[in-house]
Amino acid sequence: KLSDDCAVSYQVTSDGGGGMVSARDFVYASKKGYEGSIFVMGGKSVEYKDAPSPSKIVRAVNGAGCQMVTPRAEDENTCQFLWLMDCDYKGWMPQSVLDIAMPIAQTQFIDCVRKLAEKLKEEGKF
Repeated sequence: KLSDDCAVSYQVTSDGGGGMVSARDFVYASKKGYEGSIFVMGGKSVEYKDAPSPSKIVRAVNGAGCQMVTPRAEDENTCQFLWLMDCDYKGWMPQSVLDIAMPIAQTQFIDCVRKLAEKLKEEGKF
């Protein structure tokens, strides 16, 4: 954590596609904040001296990206989630595999966010 709004994170994916896609790691700098009621977080991959050195994991690179969460006026229990992503997965990976793997990975991420939201709501955090 660099400040309340800025952080450098280290993220590791798991293998996928029945072993066709090996794990990747990312070193990602991000800034978060609100534009009115809309949560916005943007960032990109960075070189960071304290980041773990990749061993058998392929270091992928995120270009500039952004996530926005907009409350929906018609239902307080829903929101619109916009995710702009530019990622170079490095290593050898056919585009046809990426075309299948990326939507699955993004759907899994959204499922995790939903579960976290349910847990936080049960805990009275919002």
